[in-house]
Amino acid sequence: MKFEQFFQAMADETRQEILLLLQKHDYCVGELVGQFNLSQPTISKHLLVLKNVGLVKDKRNGQKVIYSLNKELLSNCCAEYFKKFHCCGHLFAAGVEEKVIKN
Repeated sequence: MKFEQFFQAMADETRQEILLLLQKHDYCVGELVGQFNLSQPTISKHLLVLKNVGLVKDKRNGQKVIYSLNKELLSNCCAEYFKKFHCCGHLFAAGVEEKVIKN
């Protein structure tokens, strides 16, 4: 994934909030709609943006689609990007990256 796509997806406050919710556990669209003052189509569009860059995964469970955070991709993208900056490289040194993935 290109970093510009990653950051475009992450730039929206609603998508950031969706990712924070998905960090805790998986949700279907209807459950996410209940967390926001937005319509189901709007939440679905946000999920599609996140899914297209790989930050969100989905799986069908009967008639519902369950969305989950792709923690590995999120962690790897952040690490790869911020390692470019000398002042941030220490954040992703051996051992520190594992803490980032688990949290």
